[in-house]
Amino acid sequence: MANAGRFNRRKRKPALWALVFAMALQGTTSIALASPANAKSARSAAVVEVTGEVAYKKSGGSRSYAAYRDLNLNQGDSIVTGPSSSVVLRVVDHEDEITIGANSEVYISELMEKNGGKKTKVKSWAGSLWAKIKSLVGAKDEFEVETPTAVMGVRGTNFMTSVNWKTGKTTMAVAAGVVSVSEAESAADRRKAQDAGSVSVYPAQQASIDSPGLNNDLRTRAEYADPKALVEAADKKVLESFIKNIGDIQKEQDKMKAQLQENLDKGVNKPDERSILKITTPAGLDAVRNNFDRFLSQLAKSAVDAGKLTQKAVDDANANIADASRKLDIHNPPALDKNAGIDPKVEQLKNQAEQKNTAFEQEQRQLRENQAKLAPLLDRIEADKQRIQDQNRKAVVEADQKATVQYTSTLSGDEKKTFEESHRKNTNQPAPDPSPRPTSPPADSGIDSGSGSGGGSTDERPSAPVLISPTAEATVRNPVQIKLKAAAGTTVRVLNGTEEVGRAAGQGESEVIVTLRALPPGTYKLTAQAFRESEASVPVSIPPIHILGVGMTQVGGIKDGKIGLALTMKGFTPAAPFYSVEAHLLYDKAALDYRGPADLTPVPGTVFHGSQAAETLRQISDTSGSELIYAATAFETRGSGVIKPIQLSGDTLLVNVPLSVVDSAAGSAKVDLAYIKVIDKQGNTVYESRDIQSSSVGTK
Repeated sequence: MANAGRFNRRKRKPALWALVFAMALQGTTSIALASPANAKSARSAAVVEVTGEVAYKKSGGSRSYAAYRDLNLNQGDSIVTGPSSSVVLRVVDHEDEITIGANSEVYISELMEKNGGKKTKVKSWAGSLWAKIKSLVGAKDEFEVETPTAVMGVRGTNFMTSVNWKTGKTTMAVAAGVVSVSEAESAADRRKAQDAGSVSVYPAQQASIDSPGLNNDLRTRAEYADPKALVEAADKKVLESFIKNIGDIQKEQDKMKAQLQENLDKGVNKPDERSILKITTPAGLDAVRNNFDRFLSQLAKSAVDAGKLTQKAVDDANANIADASRKLDIHNPPALDKNAGIDPKVEQLKNQAEQKNTAFEQEQRQLRENQAKLAPLLDRIEADKQRIQDQNRKAVVEADQKATVQYTSTLSGDEKKTFEESHRKNTNQPAPDPSPRPTSPPADSGIDSGSGSGGGSTDERPSAPVLISPTAEATVRNPVQIKLKAAAGTTVRVLNGTEEVGRAAGQGESEVIVTLRALPPGTYKLTAQAFRESEASVPVSIPPIHILGVGMTQVGGIKDGKIGLALTMKGFTPAAPFYSVEAHLLYDKAALDYRGPADLTPVPGTVFHGSQAAETLRQISDTSGSELIYAATAFETRGSGVIKPIQLSGDTLLVNVPLSVVDSAAGSAKVDLAYIKVIDKQGNTVYESRDIQSSSVGTK
């Protein structure tokens, strides 16, 4: 179908609310490459109208400045609108127009001519906008608008989007043209469900896209539009752009109506296979086409009723519409026919959607529970394996020591001295060191400090390992790897205090990688030592290692029938700035329940606090259990004109979650922290974990 576009889910934006923009460092001058076919040249978008407080930041910069008319924006630039503010951008070489409403955040991620096509891509992470995109001339031309949960690719369309700044939910409505909505396989990576396919959204229809895991077949996410809800979410300036472009919208609709008539005449019932429409009769076609016009009148009426459009604006628009039957009726417009041309198969899919969601949630909960049950068994198997290896090594050492003692007992003094010198060279041991003897290995290290006491043990400690990396303070994720060199015949152990957290055999001049066991989130000052028999080298300090993560603990006991669970961010430093956090808690609905508000009030001293932060808690329940989803984000800080991501130093409380005790008879209940994701302001993953943290909380 002509004017069709695409609307894809993106993996890197799963389920996080109102993210801000990538400050991609990209030059704004033309770039000539070796091959003309790959030549790139920068393009620009001009500011054609500014109202109120609008700030912009150039690519790679840190300061924000007041936007002004005729300002040219390039790839990598970002723009933010304040309350009661708006801005209109026009792509200079194509005249595509984007109206950005109040309290919006937009980043121009791509504005380039490349490989014979013009690429335009903007990211809208909060607020509402109206896009008027002229038909793209070349097959390689692209225009996309990305939100936290969707990407809208178009080839000549009038449509609006709104992004809920607290939940990240995107609602997209089409006035003219077609937008194809699809969910990429990356979304299914989170929810392990069947491919959601795609859906083509036609005029007078809308699609609402939630976070990953909440969408079934995307044809169930499209329906005829709800004008009142759209107006409630849209900014006044966005609706003014709609009414201003009513003539172009009706012309585009006429082309669509003619195309649908041609399809029906040819016996084609579905405009395309992924549409929610199935038109089989002339009456059905009339109902669909009537909805096109009814949507425009209903949207105008709802905007006037809400005080976001004036009667004069509608009258001015009607004055330019020659056909009296097409003028906007805001006094008594006919309602949309919600069933016009709807494919019965789509209705069946919608009826099945809720049941499928419930079944999927049960499957995921069972999977998480099974993983939690297997974790202790796998730990025991690994511990047994390590213990057997230690015993075997010890047995070999003891046998060697015994044989050596027996042999040297038959030698004279000079022969014994010659033998020991030769043995030392063969095993790469250092010459005797007059310095004090080192500390014995820790009691739980698996080394018997008394082994070889029969006289076969030497008095020389092995040389200290040489640390290769890390050479500086590091912020990392599990598993942590330490790279070093150690003498052959030694065992290198990495210690957290006296606790061993990793080991490997020395390989002489070859580097050794010690992979540490999974460490709880936090900051660690580790040491490395080389051990041979009962002797330990001088410890080598490893620069501080910060392991990112979120811990969960119960706070106090029951109060007013509730328990408190504290989620704490650990290991985060200024080297790991972030903007948004999402966490999922699982528990038995028969034992615990969340009965608090969906929108939280920021608490001083926590990670997200103050007027420039938003936090939500949403509980999803089925027949067996409940999942509580915590989501939080910070957004633009304008005071100094500098965008300030969150930077922590030390453990910091994320949120205290109050859970109501439903049944206290058992005395305890299990809560799983099943998923954590932390995102930076460019939308990159700072930290993500699906490792289940289980906690038994007291309910008496």
